[in-house]
Amino acid sequence: MGGARLAALGLWCVTLAAGAAGAPTRIVTLAPHLTELVYAAGAGARLVGTLDTSDYPPAARRVPRIGDVSRLDPERLLAVRPDLVLVWGDGTPAAQRALLDRLGLPVLSLEQHALADVPATLERLGVVLGTLPVAHAAAAALSAELERLRRRYHGQRRLRVFYQVWSRPLYTLGARHVATEMLDLCGADNVFADQASSSFAVDEEAVYARDPEVLVLAGTAAESAEWLERWQGGAPLRAVARGAVVTLDPDLVNRMGPRIGQGTATLCAGLADLRARLPH
Repeated sequence: MGGARLAALGLWCVTLAAGAAGAPTRIVTLAPHLTELVYAAGAGARLVGTLDTSDYPPAARRVPRIGDVSRLDPERLLAVRPDLVLVWGDGTPAAQRALLDRLGLPVLSLEQHALADVPATLERLGVVLGTLPVAHAAAAALSAELERLRRRYHGQRRLRVFYQVWSRPLYTLGARHVATEMLDLCGADNVFADQASSSFAVDEEAVYARDPEVLVLAGTAAESAEWLERWQGGAPLRAVARGAVVTLDPDLVNRMGPRIGQGTATLCAGLADLRARLPH
């Protein structure tokens, strides 16, 4: 597929290497959610390189590693002879983009910042990779799941939520992050939705001042347990005092891949349970 067709799909591209014919057959992904998207689109068998953090689906763990989020190994990258490298728009470090340019590798940059971007990306990958029937089915299933959740929780009593993603320093998410959209879909409001930044540090006093009804912890099991213990060790935050806490698997809600529907469903279910038992 030529550069003009890819550009028409709204994807930034470097023209495919001279002589390349048909769909790419040797793909490298530079983000774990891109790896998940390639598998969901039906082209996982063509992956020849990815980052250390790509661990889903299980087959992805067998794909050769060409670096981590902070550094790519140019020798390993060239050794796998990719005919397409997928990067995550502004989520890929500038140094990695510059390295790809210097190496002259064909690149497609995919942007996912909202829930609708994920099924849209699946559809685009289906066209680029020549797997449209599989990709379209996956995109349709995800869109249907998100629409089902939107209909189910529309009109429910709104809950005010503090959404925590790190502890030292205390980090949360603002209006531009997909988590705020997920909360809205589930019938809840991010207490820091008035902040334009996608993610930022806050102090505990600011959280107490906004007095959230619910605390959402998006960390590993060990991280969430540590974060909750820290909240319990201080002055009683209303949400913590009432046991209004939802924990989420960060891989399901932080990765802009096909499991975002599962992560959103988990968030909605946790909030619905609290909504049923919390006083009005």
